[in-house]
Formats: sequence, C-alpha cells, structure tokens
Amino acid sequence: MKNSFVFILNIINIEGELPIEVAPRHFFQKADAEQIDKIKKMLDIFVPFGFLKILNIRPYEVDIIKVPGEKPSSFSFKYEPLPEDKWRYWVILFEGTNKELQDIESAAFLLKHDIELGFTIFGKNSLSSGEGYGWHTPSLFSFFDSPSSNEPAVLVSTNEIREIPENYHLIKKISLDHEHITRAFRKLRDLKSLPRLSELVTTGYFSIIESLVTHNPNLTESSDSLKHQIRTKIPLLSKRFQRKIDYNEYFNESNEETIWKKLYDYRSCIVHGEHANFIGSLQILKDAKTVREFLYETVKLLLLLALREPIFLTDLKKC
Repeated sequence: MKNSFVFILNIINIEGELPIEVAPRHFFQKADAEQIDKIKKMLDIFVPFGFLKILNIRPYEVDIIKVPGEKPSSFSFKYEPLPEDKWRYWVILFEGTNKELQDIESAAFLLKHDIELGFTIFGKNSLSSGEGYGWHTPSLFSFFDSPSSNEPAVLVSTNEIREIPENYHLIKKISLDHEHITRAFRKLRDLKSLPRLSELVTTGYFSIIESLVTHNPNLTESSDSLKHQIRTKIPLLSKRFQRKIDYNEYFNESNEETIWKKLYDYRSCIVHGEHANFIGSLQILKDAKTVREFLYETVKLLLLLALREPIFLTDLKKC
C-alpha cells in the first residue's frame, strides 16, 4: 500500500459523489478492499469488548435497526447484514505526514453530523521503513465505549462533507490575536478522550462556551455574572449562527432566557455535587443526554462563528 489513510469512526451513509478533497491532497472517500482488510485487523485489536464483539458483528457491516419495545420509551436493536458494496467503511486518503489531520478533524467536528477520525495507517510513501500505524488511545476507546458506536447509521450529504475544507481553511487563518479560539478547539478535542456520558463533558461544553463569549466577571455586580453574560449574549449571537438552533427541538417549550437559566442551574448542580432533578425544577431540560447534545451543537455553532467573525466575537467577549 503506497498511500496513507485515516479511518472514519462514525457509522454513516454518504449521499452524493466521492472523493472530496477536504484539505490539500487529503481525500474523503469510500475504503477499498485492501484498506477494509487493514481496518478490520485494527478494529479487532481496538474493540475487544462489547455486545457486538460477542456476536461477531462489525457495526460498519450491518444495518442497525431500532425496534420499539412493549413499554413506553423502551427499544431494542436488530442487525441485518449488508452486502459488501454497502459497507460503511470511509477513509481520508493522503500522502506524506499526518500533520494536517488534527486541523481536518477540528473542521469535521463542526458539521451538523460531526465526524471523528480514528487510527491512521501509513503507507510506503509516508514511511521509508514500510507501513506503520498511529492512534490516540483515549479518544479511540472513548468512541467505541459510547452508545454512538452501536446506533443506526446517520445520513450525511456530500454538501456537508464539503464544509470540512471550508472550516479547515478558516482554522488555518486563526491569528495569534485570537488564541482563545485555538484553545477552545483544543478543549473540544480533549473532551473526546473522556467517557461520552460523563458530567465532565457537560461542564467542559459550558467551559468552552464561556471561554468564547464571556470575560472574567466583576463579582460585585450581578449584571456581570457568567449566567447573566450568557443569557444576554447567546440570543444576540444565535442570530448570526450558521445553522438555526431550535430550542423546541431539544427542550420542552419555553423561552430562550428561561432555558439558559435552567441550563446554568443544572451546571451548578453538577459542579456542587448535587442531584439534578429532571422531574422537578429542571423538567424543561428533559434529561442529561438532551442537555449534552444541545450544548455540543451550541459549541459547534459558536466555533463556526468564531472562525468567520473572530474580531466581532472577541470584542463581544470583552463587553
């Protein structure tokens, strides 16, 4: 194998024509037979656990179908084998070193259906000694230990994939004057190494949001508190978001200000080690999973805005 490639972890269907160049000489495409063989060998090493392993099922080779159960909100999964031409192994093919992959992955995180990069298999064109392998163990195991590795495939259009090179080029343009934006991307990558259902991930999302839009508050003025800054700035910023954020899509019906107040009440519960009551005072937030998904989308939209309007967002941060 001459060229190198990095494996796409997500179980996705791609609608549209490939390959797509996501960075100079880096091509998003369907894996060929040789690449699939190497991917399978790596998966056997990295995924030695879980229900699918017991059944000898690779999630990239089956349709995972969610079947409603007898009780409300209960469900189970059934697995239907796919023909080989429908398998969901995707890669980014490249030549040379892997130095661009971090920025490519940061760019891919910002899609509506974010994409994560897994292990890298280096070809002979990259290493004089022959083939080699590279991976980031914490984030790799975190992904396969999460529910997303055992859920139905998500449909991603090639129009969405084409957002990756747009985001990538903007990431490359981040100036030293906006180092807080670079740090926010670093924090987001770090969160991928934590257990995906951990409350630390939730507080991490709050931290990224605050790092992008708030300044260190003057504790003698309630109007300068973090909660107040977020409640007043996010509604303003949401008008400039690349994608509309629909609060009713996530939460029980309420206004934007009330939802952010409740989100910060939930944050307070976490950091003070208290029980979060989603049946009582936090009912409009539904549950912890919904909050995580909403905060993650908010983080992505703020980072997209930071890439496109870094001066505006930095100036607003100071207010």
